[in-house]
Amino acid sequence: MYKRLLILSSAVLSGCAVPPPEWIVAPADPQWRGPPIHAADVTVGTQTFRPVEPRGWGNMPPQEKKGEVGGGRE
Repeated sequence: MYKRLLILSSAVLSGCAVPPPEWIVAPADPQWRGPPIHAADVTVGTQTFRPVEPRGWGNMPPQEKKGEVGGGRE
């Protein structure tokens, strides 16, 4: 039922449609010269991160004990 209604309504509405303007439907002009195409470097402004040797456990900051002030943890 709904399928028939959909087909019928689309057929009726497509008959009432305004045709598109000629400049939209016209084929492309092969003689037209557009602006030149340029390639941009996509890596401008990025940093390079390379692997480093792991730090020893002695370089770790000291852990705060529960109840101490500072650090923002509870």
